[in-house]
Amino acid sequence: MKKLEKLDLLPENQQMIAGIDMTGGFRQLFQVSAPFPGCLFLLCLRGSCRVKIHLTHYEMKEGSLAILFPGMFFQIEEQSKDCRFIFVAFSRKLIEEAKLFSYTVEYTPYIFERPVIDMEKQKFELFRDSIRLLIRRQKIKDEMTEMQISLIYTQLLLALGGVYKERGEDDSPRYNRNQEIVKELVRIVVQYYKTERNVSFYAEKLHLSPQHLSTTVKKVTGKTLTDILSSFIIRDAQAKLRSTDMTVQEIAYSLNFSDISFFGKYFKRYTGMSPKQYRNK
Repeated sequence: MKKLEKLDLLPENQQMIAGIDMTGGFRQLFQVSAPFPGCLFLLCLRGSCRVKIHLTHYEMKEGSLAILFPGMFFQIEEQSKDCRFIFVAFSRKLIEEAKLFSYTVEYTPYIFERPVIDMEKQKFELFRDSIRLLIRRQKIKDEMTEMQISLIYTQLLLALGGVYKERGEDDSPRYNRNQEIVKELVRIVVQYYKTERNVSFYAEKLHLSPQHLSTTVKKVTGKTLTDILSSFIIRDAQAKLRSTDMTVQEIAYSLNFSDISFFGKYFKRYTGMSPKQYRNK
């Protein structure tokens, strides 16, 4: 891997980059906690290290995989001398494409809940060899279309989704009751955010009173349920504005806004610009 002087692994004109850390210098990129600009799959080939994702610490060893979504803060705090990584990274623009968002949003809660996972030997070798193949394609300058790169990203994430689901609750972190409520809430929001925005709906799904649910969400996350819902709605809208030919009105209707004017005000409240301004920026 060429020497990388800064965290900018993904130039604006590049949708994917794959590489291998041959010298142990990868840590230099992540000495200070900083938000990752795209989506990163970082696989530990050997050795061990201690990383911090947002405010949580994780131990990585041979076979450990870290997955970072755009904006997630990442830092390598400690690293053994023999620690080596192989990685593939995708641009924010690519993964926020509307179809990819709809295919992969189901797995978002699992990954945010556990961004580092220890893989069994066969799965580890499969992911390692898949990334090595991408590196070889780069070396021979095998140009890939946006569709091919989109499929590579989707396949990786869906395969990981299978790993997470196979592990089930036995491999999940242990939570207190309030944290369990919020974890389950996010999974329900993923299913219904396009059509349901009423606190009472989600409270009923969780067999709680609306007040209890609202208080619990605020206590655990520091955000309101409305904030959580809006983050999914806005990201979905942004993906459609950026990567489809749907009109603003069609996007509004797809997200269950009956009034295009209200959708415009809602979008501007959270992004600081109108849907048209966002599309044209």
